[in-house]
Amino acid sequence: MNSISGRLQLSEFLIVSNSTQYKNLSELESLLASEKDAFNSVLKIQSDEFKESDIDDIRVRFSGKKSPLQELLKSLRVLSPEERKGAGQIINELKTFIERELSVYVVKTQEEIENRKLNLERDDLSLPLPESKHGSRHPISVVARDLIAPLRRMGFTVIDGPEIEKDFYNFEALNIPAEHPAREMQDSFFLASEWVLRTQTSSVQAHAMMERELPLRVVCPGYVYRNEFDMTHVPTFRQFECLVVDKGVTMAHLRSTLDAFFKEVFGRPVKLRLRSSYFPFTEPSAEIDVECQQCFGKGCRSCKHTGWLEMGGCGMINRAVLEKCGINSSEYSGFAFGMGIDRIAMSKYAVSDLRAMFEGDVNFLKEFKLV
Repeated sequence: MNSISGRLQLSEFLIVSNSTQYKNLSELESLLASEKDAFNSVLKIQSDEFKESDIDDIRVRFSGKKSPLQELLKSLRVLSPEERKGAGQIINELKTFIERELSVYVVKTQEEIENRKLNLERDDLSLPLPESKHGSRHPISVVARDLIAPLRRMGFTVIDGPEIEKDFYNFEALNIPAEHPAREMQDSFFLASEWVLRTQTSSVQAHAMMERELPLRVVCPGYVYRNEFDMTHVPTFRQFECLVVDKGVTMAHLRSTLDAFFKEVFGRPVKLRLRSSYFPFTEPSAEIDVECQQCFGKGCRSCKHTGWLEMGGCGMINRAVLEKCGINSSEYSGFAFGMGIDRIAMSKYAVSDLRAMFEGDVNFLKEFKLV
């Protein structure tokens, strides 16, 4: 039997007869025998050119919701109660047989269809493959990874927190009440009266001081949001903040930690200075400046001709913040420092405009080839 006549014969068996009505058990058995014969005949048809649609048609014809077997089951009510039990059993036996054999047949036939497709392919496997284009990590992703690694080695635990934050954790717990002028220092994105897109990951530190046991040594990386946009600022950027709370912590511990940290980050000793500043949540406070890695102190457009690039802020935890978070400030002290991951990437890779990192220019990103 050739493949064309096989498909023609299949079409004959796919036609569902209208004679699915019966009046007694004998007529039902005759209909079931005819259905079984039709099914067995389909299994014997040569399927050299069957398509996926043919397999679906067979499945629907013999085990679908509107198949003759289902119609026969619906008509059991015409039989007497004595006959009905036995009738249901023989219908289900045939149904089980068809489903079992059909599952084996479908798998076998689908494999044949797939093999035919593969045999029709004419690809020359001896030809060289086209040059593959491998991507690379984004500079900010690499810097984020490289920043966390040395901090882990120093014993810091990485923790996370919500980016949509309550006003209490983002401001009040950090010694910035509603009327405090420091709120005007940051152009924040408020979502509602009590909710804000966090302006710094210090809010995660507030959670940590309230929810974790002392001593604390944690680093909080994540996205923060401020309405700023120029060569060194973008509205959405990645930041990380480190917090240490223990007995006897001093400013000297802060300075030595920063020196060790930046040496590992840049892979070489770098000039670092702490410039006196003000933050409501630290006292004393300082800005962290690193010598500009483009001009090395001579002054250029990137560092606004100062020779220094501001990396972030630091200081000793304000006693009011410790008390607000339920920590005895007469027994414990601590320090914190934070900085923008994007800003460090900008300095490390000598990028003059931070906005170039986010423009999606493939040619720009190709210059790095980072892993």
